Amino acid sequence: MSAPTFQPRIVAALAAAFCALFAASLLLTGAGERRATGNLAGSNSFSRSAVGHLGLFEMVKQLGHRAVRSEHHSLAALGSDGVLVLAEPTMSLVGDENRSKLAGAKTLLVVLPKWNTRRDERRTDWISAAELVPAIQAEAVLSAVVGRGDVIRVAAPSSYEKLIAAPDPALSGQVQLIKNSRLKPLIAASDGVLLGELRDGQRLIWVLSDPDPIENHGIGAGNNAVFAKDIIERLLAGKDGPLVFDETIHGFLTAPPNLLKFLHEFPFNLVLAQIVVGVALLLMAAVGRFGTPQAPARRLDAGKRELIVNTASLIDHAGHHPAMLRRYVGMMLQDTGRALGAPRQLNEAQLAGWLDKTAKARGLAAPEAVTHIAAAKPGDLGTLLAQARAIHQWRKDMLNGIPGRLGDH
Repeated sequence: MSAPTFQPRIVAALAAAFCALFAASLLLTGAGERRATGNLAGSNSFSRSAVGHLGLFEMVKQLGHRAVRSEHHSLAALGSDGVLVLAEPTMSLVGDENRSKLAGAKTLLVVLPKWNTRRDERRTDWISAAELVPAIQAEAVLSAVVGRGDVIRVAAPSSYEKLIAAPDPALSGQVQLIKNSRLKPLIAASDGVLLGELRDGQRLIWVLSDPDPIENHGIGAGNNAVFAKDIIERLLAGKDGPLVFDETIHGFLTAPPNLLKFLHEFPFNLVLAQIVVGVALLLMAAVGRFGTPQAPARRLDAGKRELIVNTASLIDHAGHHPAMLRRYVGMMLQDTGRALGAPRQLNEAQLAGWLDKTAKARGLAAPEAVTHIAAAKPGDLGTLLAQARAIHQWRKDMLNGIPGRLGDH
């Protein structure tokens, strides 16, 4: 059976790393929100520009009412007594989500758009110019809310007829009014409706045709602040509901965190890559090897023969053949010299000379193996073995017929 790919402690470390990465990914899903930002100089409650609604938003809070900016799920923020404010939408109201807001809000204040603006190049939260939007753009918003109606622009009226208690707004230039609609006039001039009402069952919709009285540039003029306050308090009707400024219609969108989106965007895709690698390593550790089975390690047996075989294998692996064979030749010369009665005090060279004379006396060739072996290279194994065989045969010839010799080697 093949050995496991990883040791148990490595598998445990990988499992711990995977769990840590998974926990980190869960934390990422709750860390913050994903936000798309609209025009900070446009007609919205974030804007400090002339056409913004930040002044109105702050005034509502100063009056003690709850003012809420909604960047997703506006209906959920309303509760049972809230007022949904759709002020100067820059996005179409005919989409499914916006239609559901119009149908789901019990109390609704819609302010028609009036201005197209251009951002200031030096300060992006200011505007450098503003011009009137085409009337058809305001009519599209009106149509989505109450059905057909005409938007006209006239000189500032000198007076208004009112069905609610509110001061006359301070308006100048061209004033935007509504004609030929289903709205009941609450504040109107002779040419058209400035503030109108539509009741649809339990739903109450108010439409303000001209946004100038509630925008930053106009809310401080004349009685415009009181005009805006009276509209808000009349819609709240003494209840403690929030005034929800829907900012999704201006391009501000905060979506709930999404793990899949997180893990496909930098730097969170690095977490995804680490999770994939961790899973792959765990799978590799959990399954056995595949392919050709590994050969089992050679068993080391006891005994002299096995000791000799293992020693020979080590010598062969280390490449010590010349040294071992030179020792073998020297041993053969010493053994042959002892058998033939050579003087004991002779060194290897002298012994070789003595054996040379003895061999010639017997008609044998002198052994030249010592010289050849000393000159042999480590890799010249064939030459070394040939010389060893020659020495072995020469020794047998020298000792033939002499009693008391050692056995053949």
